Amino acid sequence: MSLVADVVASIRSRGGRDKSAKLGVEGQLEELVKRAEEARVGVFQALGSRYSKLTTALHDTTQLHERVGSALEEISNLHNTIEEELVNGVKGSVGEFGALVRRWREVQVGLEAAGTILNIHTLFDEAHNAQLNYGFLTTAKNLAQVELLLREASEKEVEGELEIIVTLQEELLVRRTQLAYTIGEIWCETIKWDDEHLNDGSRSVTLLIHSTGDKSSVNGLAKLQNMLGAFYLLGELQRRITGLGKNLMKHFFAPIINYGAEVKVAERSDGYTLRVTQPSGPVKKPPATMVFSNLQQVFLMLHRTLLITKVETDEENGEEVSLMQLLGKEIGEEFTELLIKECLAEAVPCNRAQLEEFEVVKRITEDFQKFLCEKGFYGAQDKSIIEYAANVDVVFSNKACAHILERARELMKRPIHDTVCITPIETNDSLIIQDETGRKLEKSTLRLEKLLAAKTFNLPKCQISASICELIELIYETMEEACNSSPQYAGRLFYTVRNILTLYCHVVPTAHAHTLATLPLQAAVVHNNSMYLAHHSLLLGHQYKNRLPVALRDNTIITVDLSQQLRKMATTTFLKAMQGHRVALIDSLRDSAGFENIGCNTSGVNKAQQGMRQVLHQLQLLHRVWQNVLPHDVYTKAIGTLVGSVVEEVVVRVVGLEDISADAALALITLLNLLKDNIPPLFQVEGDARTSPGDVIRRVRLWGKFCELIVILGASLRDILDRWADGKGPLAQEFTPDEAKQLIRALFQNTDRRAQVLARIK
Repeated sequence: MSLVADVVASIRSRGGRDKSAKLGVEGQLEELVKRAEEARVGVFQALGSRYSKLTTALHDTTQLHERVGSALEEISNLHNTIEEELVNGVKGSVGEFGALVRRWREVQVGLEAAGTILNIHTLFDEAHNAQLNYGFLTTAKNLAQVELLLREASEKEVEGELEIIVTLQEELLVRRTQLAYTIGEIWCETIKWDDEHLNDGSRSVTLLIHSTGDKSSVNGLAKLQNMLGAFYLLGELQRRITGLGKNLMKHFFAPIINYGAEVKVAERSDGYTLRVTQPSGPVKKPPATMVFSNLQQVFLMLHRTLLITKVETDEENGEEVSLMQLLGKEIGEEFTELLIKECLAEAVPCNRAQLEEFEVVKRITEDFQKFLCEKGFYGAQDKSIIEYAANVDVVFSNKACAHILERARELMKRPIHDTVCITPIETNDSLIIQDETGRKLEKSTLRLEKLLAAKTFNLPKCQISASICELIELIYETMEEACNSSPQYAGRLFYTVRNILTLYCHVVPTAHAHTLATLPLQAAVVHNNSMYLAHHSLLLGHQYKNRLPVALRDNTIITVDLSQQLRKMATTTFLKAMQGHRVALIDSLRDSAGFENIGCNTSGVNKAQQGMRQVLHQLQLLHRVWQNVLPHDVYTKAIGTLVGSVVEEVVVRVVGLEDISADAALALITLLNLLKDNIPPLFQVEGDARTSPGDVIRRVRLWGKFCELIVILGASLRDILDRWADGKGPLAQEFTPDEAKQLIRALFQNTDRRAQVLARIK
């Protein structure tokens, strides 16, 4: 090992200062070198055996300190001598004194390194003794100084090459780990959590805070502060605060705010307990007054027993912060968000009549904010909950509109089949126009309003869902409230009404998709519901225009555009259902497969009749379901369209037959008469004198062609020629010449008479 490394390892003195003083400069340096050589074995025995071999052998470190201090004093005197005796000599003869100066500097660096090693050893000893006496903060500070000294030593060229530096670093790591574990065990003994599920289904969480000394004295808090300070120096305090904050949020704050958990504080001989019991099963949101009272009780107990403790975080400035402040920085934002979302937001009323009750909540919120600021949980700039409570107008309008939309959504999702009947108003009065107070406006400046009668906008008799009546009532209640509100809130309410109508177009087709596709009643009622909403949206804005706040009257506030959207939804929904019914009817005819074979073989007659009866059964079912639900005109058009599709399918299939025997013709006549006799009653609505079986002629496309087909199937060539009447008879009105010829070729054999008849049909 080099001279410097040997000196750093240890210094053991053998000579006194008096003897050294008698030597010259060169003699003193030689003496120091000799003493450094002799110190090699002593240093490794004194410190190496302690930290490298972990033995109990330990030389007196106090003696080492005295001798190193003596050597440092000799070096200082030697430095002065060099200044006096050698500077001039160095100028004249660098070669003679250069080596001497370098050796002197090596000795000085070596002695400083030895002092560093001995200081580290002393700090280790003091830290060990302090830890035995529960002086955890002193222990942590000493270990922090050791870490600083080792970091400086490892960066220097001399100390960085020593093996003992690595050993001391390992020793530091072991001691820090032991200290952290010891304090962690004490922390876990100081703060204990107990989770218990009670027999009634409720859940109870208890926090036990053991006192570290006399509960009534400052000594207990001082011991706790000592422990927390050590935690901070070890870098463990933030992790402990994070764990404490998560447990408080999960087991205390969330149950109190969300479920109104019961809080109970008790004092024991060994500390304090804080018990929070969460009730079992679903519970209503607790009132804000109870939530704030319970939260304040929890914070007060925690502050008094634990969180009041100060922790020194800045040694230079002596800055101290309380555990409560650290907890506030850790969970303050999360706690505020939970309190606002689950407590204050729920406390805001949904209607203006209850708005005055919120003033009590505002006062309680201000007191709670002030309390948390005094305890240090909130900083002076944290005013989130106060600002939220103070900005009640915006909060109220947001919540009120959201509540209205939620009620509307619930009504839209209710069962559709629970219906009521609406009838048109029988009156000859003019259209009612309201003034600012809601009374009838006798004089109107609009000529159109004078001309229109009250029944101009009557909705025909039909059935609508009871939930839609409630939805319309909700819309008008919202408009009435808008008329008595501030311009800003009135505008929000009006556009909430528009949102309700828009929401209907998206919610109903999605929420009732399955029933709309399978049940004929559902599609019919949804059609009526949509038309009913569209009917009211036509004059909704115009009806309330004069009663809304003045700031809104000059703007174009209407809902006419939504009327078209609702009508489109009504027709789209019903037409989609109609398409499904049409496909089912046509499939019933095609599945019977009787028409293809009935021309030449009457064995398929029974199967064809079965398919025809299935079609009639489906049509009669729709008749029973729709006749009193849909408006008269809508019903007759709908049933006429479906019957027309069936008639068209039958006519196309019969006309397309290439060969029809006499027996087959009779069978077809019987089959088609079955349809002809049962179709007209479908257009007769019970209790409605405006309907009659004769409506089938006007409503069913190809009905005349269908009836003419029945006649042709039983007619002779002479009768057919007479009904053609040179293109002017009933046959010519319903069939084209090609279709008539096709029927003649299928019904009659190839004779001269048939050829003559075919020649005359053109």
